[in-house]
Amino acid sequence: MLNRAYYFMLVASLFWSLNPVAGKMALEEIAAPQLAFSRVLVAAITLFVLSYFRVKSFRPREIGWRPFVLGLIEPGLTSLLFVTSLTLLSASNTVIVMALMPFSQSIMGRIVFKEEFQLSVWIGGVLAIIGIAVFFTGEELKGTESLWGNMLLLTVFCLMIVSQLLTRKIMKSDIPAIQVTASQMISATIIIFAYLLLFGNLDLPVQITSETKIALIYLVFSMSIPFFLYNLAMRQIPVGMASLFLVLIIPFGFFHASVFLGEEITWAKSFGAVLVMIGVALPHLLQTGRKRLVVKLQSK
Repeated sequence: MLNRAYYFMLVASLFWSLNPVAGKMALEEIAAPQLAFSRVLVAAITLFVLSYFRVKSFRPREIGWRPFVLGLIEPGLTSLLFVTSLTLLSASNTVIVMALMPFSQSIMGRIVFKEEFQLSVWIGGVLAIIGIAVFFTGEELKGTESLWGNMLLLTVFCLMIVSQLLTRKIMKSDIPAIQVTASQMISATIIIFAYLLLFGNLDLPVQITSETKIALIYLVFSMSIPFFLYNLAMRQIPVGMASLFLVLIIPFGFFHASVFLGEEITWAKSFGAVLVMIGVALPHLLQTGRKRLVVKLQSK
């Protein structure tokens, strides 16, 4: 069961790593709030239908208020702020924020859930942060736009800290994962639609290219799948270890940005990505080596 949880996190990371690239392509012709709304709306409808037929009911009173609050935070506010940051930053810049998760979530998981604090997770998080620092030495910053974009990413990061802790607490309950994810998407749809009404971003583009259509189709259907897999995985693995899988978004995202957007991946960016990948692999390697050592000692 634990191996399946790791597989779920890997697939979710692959989906999320392609989202910034597809988002950059779609934002060339679609406004950021409209893009965020279309994604959560389709995801909400899809997951509500699947939830109803799988569990045979969808009763908010039984589900409780926490999944709906979670949806307001993520993917509600986070998706809206994230796609806005994509209009100001490169795709490789936006994916780098995920590397902060191991450092923060390991500490918060220990404080909130009293989870065992693994030294290997701490080391992995530190390496990820060093990788971020190296990355920014090779990133071309564009004055006010870059500052504003990175401030939005920092806000997204803070919201994700809260949402991951809340997700971990919810997934320890008996609420089916499909209902939790559907509730998230429903409340996210409501808050983003409210934003569209308040700020008047209701005008749809008259015509969009085939490339934008493909990117949009991917984005609207990639919202529900990774969140569902992520919620399933959070039932089995600690917050800190789950966050380490999320940093895989960075090397995957670099590859996608280079192939699909033609973004230049400098040596500094590449070295930063390598440090992040080491940070991801190190805890797993140390834990595996420790288990093998224990087995050998027991066999003797």
